[in-house]
Amino acid sequence: MQVPEIVKVIHMAIDKEKEAITTYLHLAKVIKDVKAKNVLINLASDEVGHMNKLEAHLSSYLQGKAWVIPRAGEAEAVAAVFTKSSKLEKIDYGKLARADEIQILEIAIDKEIAANKTYLDMAKGAATKEAKEMFLALAKEEDMHARILRAEVDSIGQNGFWFDMQEFTMEQ
Repeated sequence: MQVPEIVKVIHMAIDKEKEAITTYLHLAKVIKDVKAKNVLINLASDEVGHMNKLEAHLSSYLQGKAWVIPRAGEAEAVAAVFTKSSKLEKIDYGKLARADEIQILEIAIDKEIAANKTYLDMAKGAATKEAKEMFLALAKEEDMHARILRAEVDSIGQNGFWFDMQEFTMEQ
């Protein structure tokens, strides 16, 4: 019997979420800034929520029941992909111990952008409407994580921006 595409892709997505949970917890362990540490721990918790949604959706699908994951439009999901290119490399935890808070958060942003792009690519290649909608919904959530992390970098760097909005101006 052929395994349906949606089952395969949900399993792939669950694996991605597990990887993200592990990464965020490692980053939180290393970072010294308490506020940034809490952001990373909260994002790890969000990824657990994503994993739980995916598992619930898989269970629901296998039982022939209704859709579980909220649907998202393609335009909403694309937002983070083009805000900054992902320069993601394999994380060297030895070097990470010497990184500052902003460098650690930049790694997390790159992970989110890469996850957003992966889900958008999966949506493009999806054979079914349901699979496409699921990946778009996940891409939208990863976009929001990238925005939260960027706001934290802006806050730590005190560059006058918060959520990409200028907090003050020197002009009269």
